[in-house]
Amino acid sequence: MASKTNPKVKIILDKERYLFFDLNAMVAFEEQTGINILNPAVQQQLALDMTPKQLRAFLWACLLHEDSELTLEQVGSWLHGGNADTITKSINEAVTAASPEAKGGKEKKVPLARNRPRG
Repeated sequence: MASKTNPKVKIILDKERYLFFDLNAMVAFEEQTGINILNPAVQQQLALDMTPKQLRAFLWACLLHEDSELTLEQVGSWLHGGNADTITKSINEAVTAASPEAKGGKEKKVPLARNRPRG
């Protein structure tokens, strides 16, 4: 489980890996997709309607901190219908762990992928 002091989220793909949603991940995602993840309207849109291409790019961007040589194709080969729900939950956990706290000390919920990607 991720926390504010350790916002990395464990996930099993080709092996045990850790998702980390930091500024570098945001920039990598934007460079691949042209999407500014800091825009609240964009966050809402992604939560409702993330495409397979966006999901792959988001997962890839959150893994680059461990291995800067990863390719989109490699990461895409680890995604399939059997693990899409687990991956989207892990992505949401990584985003929540990296998000600032809302007023009152509670974590701000910022889901980015509620459902499986459309395709």
